[in-house]
Amino acid sequence: MSKANFTFIILGISFFPTCESQIDPEIIATVGSTFITQDDFIESYSNKLIHTNAQDSEFERNRTLNELIRTKLFAEAARTKNLSIDSIGMDRIQLSKELALRQALYDQVIGKKVSTIHDGTIRKHFQWQNTEIYLKHLYHNQKSILDTIIPILIGNPRKFDTYAKILFKNNDLKDSGGDLGWISYNTLDPHLEEVAFSMPMNKIVGPVRSSYGWHILFKTDEKKQIIISEEDYQNVKKGLTKSIQKKHSQIAANDYVNNLVSKDITIDDPVVMSTLNQIHKIVFQKNKNTDSIEKQMNEKLTKYMIDLRANSNTVLATYGVKEFTINDLLHNLRNSNPKIFLDNPVQAFHIAFRDNILTKEALNLNLETNKRVQWKVQSSKDQYMAREFLLSMLKKKNNNFSQKEILNLTKKLETEFLISIYRENLNQIFKSN
Repeated sequence: MSKANFTFIILGISFFPTCESQIDPEIIATVGSTFITQDDFIESYSNKLIHTNAQDSEFERNRTLNELIRTKLFAEAARTKNLSIDSIGMDRIQLSKELALRQALYDQVIGKKVSTIHDGTIRKHFQWQNTEIYLKHLYHNQKSILDTIIPILIGNPRKFDTYAKILFKNNDLKDSGGDLGWISYNTLDPHLEEVAFSMPMNKIVGPVRSSYGWHILFKTDEKKQIIISEEDYQNVKKGLTKSIQKKHSQIAANDYVNNLVSKDITIDDPVVMSTLNQIHKIVFQKNKNTDSIEKQMNEKLTKYMIDLRANSNTVLATYGVKEFTINDLLHNLRNSNPKIFLDNPVQAFHIAFRDNILTKEALNLNLETNKRVQWKVQSSKDQYMAREFLLSMLKKKNNNFSQKEILNLTKKLETEFLISIYRENLNQIFKSN
């Protein structure tokens, strides 16, 4: 069976009647028993403008709305046929739900802590943007370990290399004394960046907390671009402000997670590294040209995958009475870019662990009942139900749908399901954004 061609065609711009009954102001359309929210439209329309280089216009807005309506029509048709979503689709819906839960947690707990960015802060970051620093660091996931080291290093910075050999498992960092080399702006964890770029040279500072654990920092050199004009600053001010807001949000999120688990978190480093190495081999080979993989390598990869499945309940970390297993790690990695994992598996692990903690905390706060979470889950379900409907229709055909067939099918469904559009709610998106 051929796979359906899910490229959406343009419906004629339809002007459906607007129902004036009571409706949530964030709902811009109803289609049968389901609905389209402002968040649905913003996500779809933003992606369209970014990926197609289309310009905002009434035509593009109506086209996007029609595409969303079409998806909802197909989903409603699937429900009348009692179609069900396959296991892959259900897994994706679950991942979408978890993302929505974390966003709701952010909106409720973290987002409120992010303050206005003042001009002095923006100018400071502008200077950092035109600066490079030479940085060494020591790392440990327990602050108490570094607390015992910091007074010794302040008294004798030359012992930095000695402790690097003790603390680091990575041979490069062992041999270099924790040398990170020349560091540019935007390359460090935001919390480390704030400290590293503002600290004086040749002074030991720490322990400083990052997303991954605790650090001692040692800045030994600095290079600044001397000729920077006010015009240069004004040209980048707007974009830089948004970047700083994002960094502050990340710091607030990291602080929230760290405070949430600071007293009772344990990570089994040897098991984590062994697991990451196995996953890395699998991901690396799957992202290469499979024709070049020898039979022996295929056999090794098969063994790695079998081992991972067999040990999926192995505990990698704990926080309180809760556990983070290999299965949890694999689940969270499914929703991430493989390149991120290939570039820095340890970072990918910590992100997955953090996301797992935040998801469970959101559930503890009963954010599953949050309307935006419920809407996001419904939208995700509708997308997969629409897919199942098209696949069911393809069973009657020997080839993909033509654009004309999709159009005729959509027109038929428009007569079966009531469609109402709330224009004022749609227009509000463009008034507020």
